[in-house]
Amino acid sequence: MSTHAAHDALGALALRREDWTRPEEVPAAGSPAAEETARRRLAEHASLLPIADGRATARYMLGRLRAHALETVLMVLTSTLAAVLAAVLPRLIGDAVTLVGERDGDALWGLGALIIGIGALQAVASALAWAQVSALGQRILAEMREDVIDRALDLPAQTMEQAGIGDALSRVADDVDVTARAVNNVVPTLVQVSFFVVLTFVGMVSLSPWMLLLVAAVVPLYVLAGRWYLPRSGALYRRERIAMGARAQGLLSAIHGSPTVHAYGLEARETAHVAVLSRTAAVLGMRVIVLVTRVVKGINVPENIAIALSLVLGYVLVHKAGASVGTVTAACIYVTSLLWPMMMTIFTLDDVQSAAASLTRMVGVITSIDPAASPGEEVPRDASIELHGVSHAYGDDAEGAERTVLRPLDLRITPGETIALVGASGAGKSTLAAIIAGTLLPRHGRVLHGGADLAHADLEAVRAHASIVSQDVHVFRGTLASDLRLARDGASEDELRAALGRVGALGWVDALPLGLATEVGEKGHQLSAEQAQQVALARVLLQDPRVLVMDEATADEGSSGARVLERAALAAAEGRTTVIVAHRLSQAQEADRILVMADGRVVEEGPHAQLVARGGTYARLWSAWSA
Repeated sequence: MSTHAAHDALGALALRREDWTRPEEVPAAGSPAAEETARRRLAEHASLLPIADGRATARYMLGRLRAHALETVLMVLTSTLAAVLAAVLPRLIGDAVTLVGERDGDALWGLGALIIGIGALQAVASALAWAQVSALGQRILAEMREDVIDRALDLPAQTMEQAGIGDALSRVADDVDVTARAVNNVVPTLVQVSFFVVLTFVGMVSLSPWMLLLVAAVVPLYVLAGRWYLPRSGALYRRERIAMGARAQGLLSAIHGSPTVHAYGLEARETAHVAVLSRTAAVLGMRVIVLVTRVVKGINVPENIAIALSLVLGYVLVHKAGASVGTVTAACIYVTSLLWPMMMTIFTLDDVQSAAASLTRMVGVITSIDPAASPGEEVPRDASIELHGVSHAYGDDAEGAERTVLRPLDLRITPGETIALVGASGAGKSTLAAIIAGTLLPRHGRVLHGGADLAHADLEAVRAHASIVSQDVHVFRGTLASDLRLARDGASEDELRAALGRVGALGWVDALPLGLATEVGEKGHQLSAEQAQQVALARVLLQDPRVLVMDEATADEGSSGARVLERAALAAAEGRTTVIVAHRLSQAQEADRILVMADGRVVEEGPHAQLVARGGTYARLWSAWSA
């Protein structure tokens, strides 16, 4: 098997864990099945979060440069000065050679001092230009990193779940890292080389128009090398970025699901899955190295041709055209000084392509998701909820067909009413709760909060109007007080303690080493699941929304913990329109109205006593629960 065939075979193994049951069942490397699966899986991963095209990326970067207009202008001026000084030096060295031939020692000493001075000034200008380019790039990159995180956090929850946190993480980690290296090393080189090449060509032609022969003979060879190499490496870099995102997702999935992996003995399968994803990313990098080796071999040809032609042309200019040795020396220095920049231009553009592949992924998130944009200006007037013809489906099965999870539904919830959603797993309860909360847009139908259609509402107003507490609660790293103030910045310590007291959390909070100043979250004091839920409910009290949706917010605890959380949930729900996805029927018993769901439909509706007396689905569930 050839080197490229081996690389293609390995690159084809970008598979997800569901593509095999055991490691030995991985499709044979290079087989049509493996290659087709790899293309399909990488294509799916590439389309999860948006990727900008080159034109959109260029517009975005120009906008960033305009935002830093003063720094950009200073950088261009300094880079131009450095390039002008570098282009002047060969001419001065040629003049020095002429003075040596004329044996004019006094003038030679003065010219030598001038060359040293200009050389020192050129070094200072180059260093300053490099620093300016790097500083400007890092400033823009820092802003982009913040924007990517901001936009990613603004994504709907279901979009992030479908895309996978690994893809988002790779964009703020791998992609930022690649772009940062380019900003520190590649972009300053490209800027300075570009100015130097242009001005050096001007200097060559000003010495003698015959030097255009060298340009005409050599430059096309570099252009051909670049045209052959850059498109091939650019495509590989894009695939490599996607593979890196898939690798990050695979690692996160394996680590996050480690208890299940250990429980079912899936270590070998998960290891094989991560190994395949890692090998895919590594092999794509190896393919780039192969291309680099081939293009370097090709570049040696125009370099040798340039040196040979400069010697021949120099001889002709001196002996046939009457040019001075100093002039020819300056011309030869120009030629040889161009060889390195021309090669660097190709490889700098190569690195720029690698960074551009990452940049398009970052810009895709930034420009495609606008957190400041709202569908409209409608604002909820009260705490009522209305659903008209609402249904939802996911298109995530193997054939890409829709999987209906919620069938057409009309529902009205009056201000202050408490609704409980009851049913078996997969009945559509969580989907309906997310739609009511406004975190999930239904495929069909209208959702109104206080008369405001969410499709035309002010998003900030909706977020302040409705809040959702799910079964999975995150405790952010920092002090407990700062974690609580996420709901209301500037809340006083008395207000924090009052909220904690209402959800029954003051006892354990006061027992913490530093009370509200105790560090919690990652690398801090670890809160139990019950305590984390109490913190989440305290945040609700601080936010004070009109509508509260609790998606099995008390489902994880045992009987004692569940009772504590039920009391906390009742305190948080007091005076609000409340929707509860009831894992425990004791919660449903206290609701004003119960919706019993099955197969995406509401099959029964009414208060607890009425449904029990009816003897239907809810009555059977209640009987089993009571028993």
